[in-house]
Amino acid sequence: MLEAGSETGKVRAQGDRRVALVTGGARGIGLGIVRRLLADGHQVAFVATRAEHVKRAVDILGRPEDQLYAERIDVTRENEVEGFVDRIRARWGDIAIVVNNAGTSPKRVNQDAPWLSQTSLEEWARVIDVNLNGPFFLTRLLAPAMIANRYGRIINVGSLAGRAIPIIAGPHYAASKAGLVGLTRAAARDLAPYGITVNCVAPGRILSDLTGPPEASVNRSALSRIPVGRFGTAEEVAHVVAFLASPMAGFITGATVDVTGGEFAA
Repeated sequence: MLEAGSETGKVRAQGDRRVALVTGGARGIGLGIVRRLLADGHQVAFVATRAEHVKRAVDILGRPEDQLYAERIDVTRENEVEGFVDRIRARWGDIAIVVNNAGTSPKRVNQDAPWLSQTSLEEWARVIDVNLNGPFFLTRLLAPAMIANRYGRIINVGSLAGRAIPIIAGPHYAASKAGLVGLTRAAARDLAPYGITVNCVAPGRILSDLTGPPEASVNRSALSRIPVGRFGTAEEVAHVVAFLASPMAGFITGATVDVTGGEFAA
């Protein structure tokens, strides 16, 4: 009989090489995660919502098709996600690692008015759909094969906004990321008997093309709240994700790892 945490041939390749799926992998933190997982020897598939971003990331990474595969996919459309997963399995076999990184964070329009009054029901639903429903759907979709293989690593990318009082992010973003922490804990308890770990990484202010230059006023303000006195990098977040995706992290599940430079400490 297989014990929890043991492996079957479908998820075991050479050494610790496995099949990984990253959502929102074309820019920023997501691209950093894809790059790190590739460096660790995994076969990596990623998705993003804009075709030009996918093409640019593939060109930057410069990996052959037996190592890297990417498509433009909307993570809120179940049929698109299911089709993409089917194509990955046809190429490489079952997915052993999934990183739910795709997210959206609308910008505040009127700084002098409460954000709640500026948030339409349509905008609220879209943020929850991408940031929370997407990870739930993908986790539910991939869990049966992970259970059958008695191995899996699920990493959700949350946010400081879901851990503390949000200063920059809106109520929909904060609620979705707080919900992601709850989903992580519930899924971790549910899947632990099958050798599957589920964890969350919660970055603080990470500089990328998505957050703008360090001299931007919102970044200067954020810097004053970070005890280590600097911004984080996508690579630093990716290092944490890579560890949680590894066999060495088999006794860590249901955890949220804060990568905030000390701005938040639980």
